[in-house]
Amino acid sequence: MSSYAVEPGTRLVDRYRLEEHLGEADGTSYWRAQDELLDRPVGVCLLPAADGNAERVLRAARRAAVLTDARFLRVLDASEVEGVVYVVSEWVSATNLVDLLADGPMHASEARQLGVAVSEALIAAHQAGLAHLCLQPEHVLRTTHGQVKIGGLAVDAAVRGVAYAGEADAARRDTWGAAAIAYAAVTARWPGGGGTGLPAAPRDGSALCSPRQVRAGVPHDLDTIICRALDIPEPHDQPLHEPVELARALTAVQVTSRVPVIRRSEVDEPTPPSYQPSHFSPYDDQATRPRSRAAVLAWAAVSLVLVVGFALAGWQLVMSGLDGNGASGDEEPPAQSSSASSTAAPTGTKLKVRNVVSFDPLPEGTGEENGDRAGRAIDGDRSTVWTSKSYDDPFGPSGIKDGVGLVLDLGANTKVGSVTVWTADGTTDLEVRAANQLGTALDDFDPVAKAVDVDGRAILRPTETLRARYLLVWLTSVPVADGSRYRGSIAEVAVRQ
Repeated sequence: MSSYAVEPGTRLVDRYRLEEHLGEADGTSYWRAQDELLDRPVGVCLLPAADGNAERVLRAARRAAVLTDARFLRVLDASEVEGVVYVVSEWVSATNLVDLLADGPMHASEARQLGVAVSEALIAAHQAGLAHLCLQPEHVLRTTHGQVKIGGLAVDAAVRGVAYAGEADAARRDTWGAAAIAYAAVTARWPGGGGTGLPAAPRDGSALCSPRQVRAGVPHDLDTIICRALDIPEPHDQPLHEPVELARALTAVQVTSRVPVIRRSEVDEPTPPSYQPSHFSPYDDQATRPRSRAAVLAWAAVSLVLVVGFALAGWQLVMSGLDGNGASGDEEPPAQSSSASSTAAPTGTKLKVRNVVSFDPLPEGTGEENGDRAGRAIDGDRSTVWTSKSYDDPFGPSGIKDGVGLVLDLGANTKVGSVTVWTADGTTDLEVRAANQLGTALDDFDPVAKAVDVDGRAILRPTETLRARYLLVWLTSVPVADGSRYRGSIAEVAVRQ
């Protein structure tokens, strides 16, 4: 038997029945097969035992078989029979990256998340002493449930004759591979040339073009990180040569931090020395003699001012709690009429939002809408506001686009009872849409509630029981906010069960 003599129906070791020939590469043929012993589909690759890489492939398969991380297709069996080396791997119902990009590139936020998922999986492999070494679009799969899977760990590199050359080389290769996957996701081009099922990325002379040169609207931070990992020359940028560095860079840019306001008086005036006595007393810490009468009176005056101040502050807090005019939480009364939102205060446990990204789907949008400010909508502070870009025309059927918004990731499929949205700048119409997979088009999210004429707070409750991982807060009509141009804004979003 040889890998070229097999055909559908051939059985290996009286167990694996070959059913569909998937293709060939570097003298190796790939098949979908049926494990008749366990009655399950499996993937099988075959190559002649006389092939110079056959022994290397077997060793790589046996090493990879010890890794049980669910993000990789597991190696289930590997051996030689009748002059053929075979490797059997897990089979999942999934779509590879080539097919995922058949209709065009992904939304920038989705490409970023894919890069993070691949990088983190490679970190786990390296910790187990393994490396992929030849990551390509065909190796990255997304299941019907949205889970990312990686195939060919160690094995496909051995098939192609790529030898393991130490940890540093493996780290560089896999960092490049993960960044190349993100590059492909956001451009639908492959930076490593052709032969992968994707068109080769363009070059400016001998230099690879950056993602922003290939596709308009790619966020600057994402473009910079990918370039650093792919060694695309950029002045003052440190290269990324470790998967952990790439994962950290891709996730760090999604976190929005606020810089505290420094008042002018705090800059111009010297800071008084701190006073930390071991106990409150009108006597000097360093002597037992009493202070002067003036000093005692001064301490008494300061104490009285502090007591009165705390009392007034406490009274204001109590009154604000009674009349519902607090500055945070879900207690502010609504300031708008709404077609599908409720005026009743929200109830239920407040859910943690794991991540938030801007949403501006193609072709009307650019794929990114001030995404670096999206975190302001979930930071617990309504004084920090995410705003869309400014437009000369309104949204809607006769406007420049259908809308813009933010996608909130709850981290898992979760029951959602209400979504409270605070807007700013003027009257806004909005919707809440939901999905269990991160989509790139508006229709990927199902509408569940809407509100009109919102100027402040809207509490939106789904009309039916809702479980979802992703929530899209979609602004369909936005006010004129800066004189003559239209702009949407979201000060805060709170989700409750």
